[in-house]
Amino acid sequence: MIKYITVIVTILISFGISSFAEPFKVPPIMPNEKGTIVTEYKDGGLRWKADWKTEVYVENGETKFKLVLNAKGVTSPFSLEMTWRSVSIWKAEDEFIPLESDTKIKNLSGDVVMIDKKKFNHKKDTAVFEREDLQLDSYKRTHYDITSDTLIVEGIVYALRTLPFGTNNIVKAKILSNEPELYNVEFQQRGIEKIKTVDGEIECYKVEVVPKIGVLGVLKVFFPKTYFWFTVDAPHKWVRYEGLENGIGTPEVIMNVTNFKDASN
Repeated sequence: MIKYITVIVTILISFGISSFAEPFKVPPIMPNEKGTIVTEYKDGGLRWKADWKTEVYVENGETKFKLVLNAKGVTSPFSLEMTWRSVSIWKAEDEFIPLESDTKIKNLSGDVVMIDKKKFNHKKDTAVFEREDLQLDSYKRTHYDITSDTLIVEGIVYALRTLPFGTNNIVKAKILSNEPELYNVEFQQRGIEKIKTVDGEIECYKVEVVPKIGVLGVLKVFFPKTYFWFTVDAPHKWVRYEGLENGIGTPEVIMNVTNFKDASN
C-alpha cells in the first residue's frame, strides 16, 4: 500500500515542477564544526545517534564543503541496529549545491549491507541515485532531471542557514531523498520559538517544510507536519527537526542537536 501511495504522490509531484530555480547561497560556516544528533521516535525512545564533523577545502581550484556523519542505531529500511557512515560533498563557491554523497551501512558484525550513492551533474542538470543492497543481492540505479535548487538530505541544514530569516518570504526547492524520491517543497517560516535543549534554552526560527504536490493537495495528509528549528543568532545553527525520518513509509522522529562545537569554541 505504501509503495502504491508513493507512486501516486511521485506522479502528482511532477505537475508542480516550475521552470524557475535559483541555487542556494553559500552558508556561513565556522571552521571544523562538529556535534551530535540524537534521534528519537516521536512517541519516545531512542532510534539512533550520530556524530558529525565538517571541513571546507579547495580542490582543483574550487571551494568545497564536506560533511561526515557516523551513526549507530535503527534506520530505514532496517529493523535491526546498524552502524553507518555518510560523506557528502557540496560546492561552496558562488552557490551551495550538492555534488555527491556516499553512505555505507553495516550490521553489528561489521559486514556492509547497503551502499547508497548520489552523484550530480549540474552542467547537464541530472542526478543519479545508486543503491546496492548486499543482503538482497540487488542493485538499483535511478536518473533524475534536476534544477539548481535541488538539495539532498545530507547537508540540507547547512543550505537552510541562508533562508531569509525574519521575513515572510517563501523559498522553493526540491529534495532528493533517500527513498529515493524527488520532492518539490516550500520552506515557510512560522515565527520564533524558545527550544529547550540539553545545552540550555535557545531562541529559534521555526521553519515548516511544505510539500507541493499539484492540484490534488488533499494528498498532503500522507505528509505529517515537518519542521526545522534554527538559532535566531547567526550563523543560524540547526537545533531540531521534527517529521518523517526519510520520506513516506518511514517513522516520525524528532532530531535534537547537542554538543555543537566549532573551531572558535
